[in-house]
Amino acid sequence: MVKKLKIKSKMTCSPIAVLLCGISLIFLPACRTSIPERTIETVVVTVVETVAVTVEVEKVSPYSFEALKEMARTGNYIGDPATGHSLAFANINGSLPYCRLVEESIREEWELAGGLDNDLLVLDNMADPDRALDNAKIVYEKKPGVFLQFQADTYTNALIGKEAAEKDIYIIAVEVPVPGFPLMGIDNYGAALLAGDWAIEKIMAYYGGWEDIDRIIYLGSSDTGNGAELRMLGSKNTITQSLGNGGDDKVPDPKTVMLDGVITADNGEDSIISFLDDNPEDKNIVVFCLNDGVAEGVYNGAEKLERWNPANWLIVSHGLDDRGKELIRSGIIDGGIAYFPERYGKYLIPAALSHIYGNPVPAYIFMENIVITADNIDEYYPGRIHQ
Repeated sequence: MVKKLKIKSKMTCSPIAVLLCGISLIFLPACRTSIPERTIETVVVTVVETVAVTVEVEKVSPYSFEALKEMARTGNYIGDPATGHSLAFANINGSLPYCRLVEESIREEWELAGGLDNDLLVLDNMADPDRALDNAKIVYEKKPGVFLQFQADTYTNALIGKEAAEKDIYIIAVEVPVPGFPLMGIDNYGAALLAGDWAIEKIMAYYGGWEDIDRIIYLGSSDTGNGAELRMLGSKNTITQSLGNGGDDKVPDPKTVMLDGVITADNGEDSIISFLDDNPEDKNIVVFCLNDGVAEGVYNGAEKLERWNPANWLIVSHGLDDRGKELIRSGIIDGGIAYFPERYGKYLIPAALSHIYGNPVPAYIFMENIVITADNIDEYYPGRIHQ
């Protein structure tokens, strides 16, 4: 930038130095004289100093949980993220149809993500707490990238979770919580509300209303340790508040029967035979079942006593394993709350890989449930058992 200054002055005889803008010196002669008008150009120089600053930026892995879930949805794991990594899965009971589907789903998804069969350790807890503890020790020795733990007993899970944390083994719990680690599974109470709301519509359509129902039976279990009792309580609360006792769920309803400890098909059969023997006049009966095995037992018991008539029974079940699909197609289960065990791998493998690559895993990962009936089963399972 250039500034022009005009100076008019008379100087006496003494040396004078004029400092302009800090950089220009003008020396005047040491005598009295007249200074003619002149123009002085002053140049202002701006100095810009450039400072280089290095900032360390943490590299974020592209394998986030959401990104991996999308890869699972499309069936295309970019870059084979499971290659070179290891995984362990302890199944709750490999002999049950539902659990077999969960295991098959994990195996298939692990392979799809680039994982090797030799890097996947699969164990069977056989629904035995001691066996689960022994299996956990095997897992600790192997030190996999992630340990998927599926076991019903909450105390056993607490012990396993504590030791795993001490040994720096990361767990993702399947359906039953392990303290201190993420959980993937079912929102039991939410699934129960879904079942209850669906049943209310069918009660009105099948029977014409609450008055024409002889009994509503809830066959569940409070000692499985995985919150499964909520599958019954949520439906009971919904039904009672909407139809029974004028909405007062604190008043005992004579039509409502809660039976505990009903887990297997044999349990279901024994329970319904005992109930029907004690209530020979009951005809229109609604039954909520903990799982598809219990639903099968209800049918077997009613059939043995020659009390089975599909027009009089409304059966709602949870899980929808292979057996449940066939019971829906045969008209025994009216509504099955689908837990999609064959899709568990599409949630568990992305969660496991997300942790392996240093990304966060959600504390709760819930399967989205829907009601499957004879009207829509082919939409989800078109003409075959497996999806």
